[in-house]
Amino acid sequence: MKRWLTVGVAGAVATALATACTGCGGPLDPGTDDPHTLVVHSRFAPGTYGADTYASVVAQFERENPDVHIKNLYNGDDIFNSFETARLADKEADVLLINLYDKAYSWTGLGATPPVNRYLEEWGLKDRVESRALKAWTDDKGRVRAFPWTGFTWPVLVNSKLLHRAGIEKPPRTMPELRAALKALRAANIPAMTIGGNDWSGQKFLMQVAQGYMEPAVAKRVFSKGGYCAEPQARKGLRLFAQLRDAGLFVKGAQGLNADQMNADYLEERAAMMPAISSTIAAVPAPLARHTKIAGFPVPSDGTYDKPTVYNGATSTGIWLTPNGTEKPDLTEKFVKFLYRKDVVQKFIDKSGYVMTMRGQRPSKGRPLVSESSRVTHGDTVSEVVMPDDYVPPAVSTPLNRATSLAYTRGTDVQAMCKALDTAYRS
Repeated sequence: MKRWLTVGVAGAVATALATACTGCGGPLDPGTDDPHTLVVHSRFAPGTYGADTYASVVAQFERENPDVHIKNLYNGDDIFNSFETARLADKEADVLLINLYDKAYSWTGLGATPPVNRYLEEWGLKDRVESRALKAWTDDKGRVRAFPWTGFTWPVLVNSKLLHRAGIEKPPRTMPELRAALKALRAANIPAMTIGGNDWSGQKFLMQVAQGYMEPAVAKRVFSKGGYCAEPQARKGLRLFAQLRDAGLFVKGAQGLNADQMNADYLEERAAMMPAISSTIAAVPAPLARHTKIAGFPVPSDGTYDKPTVYNGATSTGIWLTPNGTEKPDLTEKFVKFLYRKDVVQKFIDKSGYVMTMRGQRPSKGRPLVSESSRVTHGDTVSEVVMPDDYVPPAVSTPLNRATSLAYTRGTDVQAMCKALDTAYRS
């Protein structure tokens, strides 16, 4: 029995393998592939964010290496479960392109994926990686889980045209400015901020606002173990969230919205603000981008931070090796080195607006809003808060999203909010 997976489900293995292979034209069984085939499992299914760029660079790789074939396997959000089930059957792909999230945090420590420390050194790639990215992908035992590849920015987008219509000259930076802006937007009948209050997007923003009064060490502890009700700083942060919610910060019915609906609200200019990860920023059309400003979220004057806050991260996508992949060292080395190459990395920056974690790359000229988000969120006018995903236990993520919806329901008090959050850790 694999010590990192204790569920013996032969039927589920077959089902997951079939699911993982949707649209890939062949079974997920690297053992049956010839030694010149590299099996790559990712989310780059046709029509998804970055898929066209990925397809073009894979085609380029095969042209440059005519003796190597890439077999692509695709999954959406189920990719974590599909990989684990395939690994249980020793039929996992050779390379996995996926973010560091949820159960993936445990894979290297439990033996599901090998650390890549020695490959970074032997293949001469360590100096290509930004130090922050290398740190983010390294566990507490010093093991680098995967080759760092893409990161993200997560600021607040502000529609300056809608602000001006309400008589607001610039994005609010302080809490008094935000409260004044909410009053002006309400008077002009303009919804202030759209948010996916019923999924991960709303959960992240709730935690961002709550950190207005939470010191980083406290945030890390609470995100890791719960105890929101017992922690005064967390309660104070949740009280701030409730006050802003009831003052009209969010669009009507925010507690029932998801990230797609949130994005549609902003892209169709039905709301003045939206917290947005860089993949969404890349999708902002040029006319809207021209009057969109990048900002942090205002903080209270007596809080933990003295500048508006943002999330930043380096864990959007890593290039993971698998036990099967280590049996094809020549092919995996060629492919990883290719994905690290400057011209290839630049294609993802220019064509898809990716935030890459490689040194020595230039900003995207064709997607200036993404470049601006990187400039602002890595600059000295904002403060970076703790990313919950780095600390929230995998089993808690989904229950925490459900608890988030309650927090976005107008009138919900702090006790009900923190109790729901704490319950998520016990579910």
